Amino acid sequence: MPQDLPFAELVVVDLSQGIAGPLATMMLAQYGATVIKVEPPGGDWLRAPAQVPGGNTGVTVSGNMGKRSICVDLKSTRGAEVLRRLVTGASVFVESFRPGVVGRLGFSYEDVTALNPEIVYASVSGFGQSGPHAHRPAMDPVLQAYSGLMTEHGTFLDGPHRLITIPVDLTAALFTFSALSAALYGKRVHGKGTYLDLHLLQAAAWLDLHALHERLLHDGRLAPQPTIYGNYRTADGEIFLAAMNETEWARVRAVLGDDERLLADRFRPYGALRAPEPHTGASAELRALVAELLLAGSTADWVERFNAHRIMCAPVNDSVGFLREPHVEQLGLFEHLTQPGIDRPVPIPGLPGPLPIRDGSRRSVSPLAGADTADVLAEYGFSPAEVDELLAAGVVTSFAPATATAE
Repeated sequence: MPQDLPFAELVVVDLSQGIAGPLATMMLAQYGATVIKVEPPGGDWLRAPAQVPGGNTGVTVSGNMGKRSICVDLKSTRGAEVLRRLVTGASVFVESFRPGVVGRLGFSYEDVTALNPEIVYASVSGFGQSGPHAHRPAMDPVLQAYSGLMTEHGTFLDGPHRLITIPVDLTAALFTFSALSAALYGKRVHGKGTYLDLHLLQAAAWLDLHALHERLLHDGRLAPQPTIYGNYRTADGEIFLAAMNETEWARVRAVLGDDERLLADRFRPYGALRAPEPHTGASAELRALVAELLLAGSTADWVERFNAHRIMCAPVNDSVGFLREPHVEQLGLFEHLTQPGIDRPVPIPGLPGPLPIRDGSRRSVSPLAGADTADVLAEYGFSPAEVDELLAAGVVTSFAPATATAE
């Protein structure tokens, strides 16, 4: 087993759809596992905007790289039999249905462990498997609103707002991957599988924990921040700038040319300007003065000058601007991957630890829905005639196969 691919001997049956579950099992695939994505006949619901039927979108690429896809009608008797065969040879089973749905399909934890007692079984949901909200439909923005994230990431000017970067889904994916990894290690040590109840609500709670502690420890307010700590307009864009203490504020003043207005007594000492609402009083006046001075130069010029004085700052990029940053390009942070069903390369950042994701390798390709249906069925004992019969009956479906070189 290669050190960079520690899960190379594992088979994962992945019924999850959306973002959190698929991203977690994609990481298992990148660490070597054989992940069989079991999709409904039309494919994962996130494929709906794809350019071709059963095709890929940016989200399905990042969530399904390195997997094999089989489309099965699990509501049919014969479709359920297909899944039972897959389960008997699996190390991991992952599902993301609303609580109770997978049981009605005949694949609850009890059902699956009757077929495979040592399996690691994970349920990924919005609000968990129990409690008054367990059966509510949920997605990332719902949990952002419910957990307080929307409020904590708004401002006094525009109020709560949604982060479009799906932080809850991404964190839940990492939590799911880490929980599965720990469970697999436990199975290796103790020889037993387990059941994992994983949910977006737990991820949202961790994301909001810093703000929660601040409010509990400061009588309902967020902790006071330094006056110069935020975004500022420049002549051609925007910059984030932070001066955390007197020493850093002196460096900022030096870069700004030691404008005499910055030395006024009302701005001393700098640390005393901290306030729960720094948009008021002398703190607001100082912020406005710094904002005025920063408008005189370009973002690139200010970043270079502040960095030269060891001051924390960064250009405020959009995602494409970040992709094109020289530092990002020099690191090779993104690999541009050719994907079936998409007419242009898709940038994907590398993952920590495993072998690099290289365009054209098996681990780099996200399959079309059902691309591997016939091959997987054959590997699990279905004859060519049986495969043709299942395809003709609509029990399983297949789109054009993805092509990739072996790694």
